[in-house]
Amino acid sequence: MARVNRYNCRMAVKKIDKTSSYRSVSRGAGAALLFCLLFLGFSASLQARNLSDILLQVEKNTPALQAAHARTKAQQSALKKEKSSYFGEIDALAKSSNYDDDRLINPMTFPVNMRAELFDDNQIGYGVSGRLPLDINGRITARVKAADKELAAVLAGEGNVRLHVLHLAADLYHNLEGLKGLEEALHKQIEALIAHIKVVTVAIGAGRVAPVEKLRLVADQEAVKGKLAALTGNEQGIRARLASLMGVPSFSEPVAPVADKPGAFSAQAGKIDNRPDIQVVQSKGEAADARVQAAFADRLPALGLSGSWLRNQGFNGEGDDTWALFATLQVPLWDGGGRRAAVEEARSNRLALRHDLAALQNQARAEVVAAQADWQAARVGYQAAIASVTAARETERIQSDRFTEGRLSAADLVDAEAALASARSNKVLALTSWWQAGDHVRRALGLEPYAYQKSAATP
Repeated sequence: MARVNRYNCRMAVKKIDKTSSYRSVSRGAGAALLFCLLFLGFSASLQARNLSDILLQVEKNTPALQAAHARTKAQQSALKKEKSSYFGEIDALAKSSNYDDDRLINPMTFPVNMRAELFDDNQIGYGVSGRLPLDINGRITARVKAADKELAAVLAGEGNVRLHVLHLAADLYHNLEGLKGLEEALHKQIEALIAHIKVVTVAIGAGRVAPVEKLRLVADQEAVKGKLAALTGNEQGIRARLASLMGVPSFSEPVAPVADKPGAFSAQAGKIDNRPDIQVVQSKGEAADARVQAAFADRLPALGLSGSWLRNQGFNGEGDDTWALFATLQVPLWDGGGRRAAVEEARSNRLALRHDLAALQNQARAEVVAAQADWQAARVGYQAAIASVTAARETERIQSDRFTEGRLSAADLVDAEAALASARSNKVLALTSWWQAGDHVRRALGLEPYAYQKSAATP
């Protein structure tokens, strides 16, 4: 059963204990069990999915990841474009030649057996032309390598966006779990206040308690209701943000307070190669190396082949074929220092990326160490919260006994119960923070949230 099932069942049993008129323990337990089963059967359609299913939906539908995937497609096309430079170009063409020169149309002297009109002044031809660059300077190879590394950087960037949205969704879901724990503690506090108000009302009617005691309890009840209203507003905001990540209009599924403790997670502080943000900068640095090579290749000689074949109409419409083949060697001589400046620009960009990579690696190592320290602190904080709940529960029991014996006022008992409710709330928040700290460690190491990792390992 899911955790929310256990939570609903526990609440159903509590309702049976409060409302049942049975005196027999066995009969009451049996009725509670039967009611629990019926309740779970009717609420099967309302069961919340676990966090792993939500993360899978976020990964599938979130607009941010779809946008990153589109950028990857664009870079793949850019790589294909650069590779196409190896194969040159072939174009179909049609031309119309119009001459207005008597020296061409009507020569001064005529060879034997040649008419005065050597060729028509209006001619139409069609054919094909082609160009093939020969990569003797390595410019095309360098540009293809740069585009390939840029594609690797974009892919790593897509992975970085994926990790960001997954961890953001997990963090929001854990926040909902913490809010549900706070709501449960506040509801228990309201139930206790309602019971005390009833007792004080009877005592006021008997003249044993001043009316100011009831006013104090009512004020405390309204204050708790105000806290619940604030939690409700906060919960709606978190649910809206989670729905936007999931790509759905709203997220209204029930969420139960977290109950299980996270397992221990150990990893080396220096193991940061899985972080996609580091892979992004590494790939961009390799692309910058290729950009330097491409810029330097522009300063070297370039060799290319070009040719054409044309079908000319001719004067009498019979037409003739002409073809041409050219080999072009281009040697850069002077361009005002533009090519040299392009090489310096590419080298400066490469140097900047190398410094960025070093800074990011140092930051990543510090983030891992800090995240692991936060995880240890969250674990100790949860243990302290458990001890606080134990102490507050014992104080509430002692104060309750004193109230029953008439040696304590209802207001003092309410203070003890409020302290117990606060300790329980702190325990829920500490457990939620412990789970979040574990996910933060995984994020610092470039790994998915624990819930996603668990779902991926499940058949």
